[in-house]
Amino acid sequence: MLVEVVFQYRSLLGKCELGVGLAWDEIEQVTLIEAAFAPTADDRRMKGGRRFRREAVKLSAVMRGDRINDRVEIVEIGPGGLVCRHAPYVARGEYVEIVIDVDGRSFRFRAQGVWLKDDGDDYRVGLAFVGMPVCLHKVAVSRHEQDLVDRIVAAAA
Repeated sequence: MLVEVVFQYRSLLGKCELGVGLAWDEIEQVTLIEAAFAPTADDRRMKGGRRFRREAVKLSAVMRGDRINDRVEIVEIGPGGLVCRHAPYVARGEYVEIVIDVDGRSFRFRAQGVWLKDDGDDYRVGLAFVGMPVCLHKVAVSRHEQDLVDRIVAAAA
């Protein structure tokens, strides 16, 4: 899955930034991922000259930040960052966390606002990844029993 590839790439870069270094097979993984996301001619002609190509996706995520805790739709993702729709206002340079839950895992990426465009009542936001991501594995310790929260969710639907 694309999110796992981006997670793996960002984790390997994080190891480099921490000064841990990479093994030969990890260096090869970084090289393969960078080659797979090589920018197109249109990407290179852009103002800043994008380093990586982004892939079109349709993922639901949660954006967290200072007074932000909103569900957003990720429409493009790549090793360098992502684009969200139905997003709240994110100022240029503002840091947010993007939480993507996939197959019992919660991928958490730290990102910085790069650009913002109107998108109806909300915004379309370009975010650049920063730092090392985290992956949490969700495990049910016991069987879930119906409670008040479940009844509230059911009533709201």
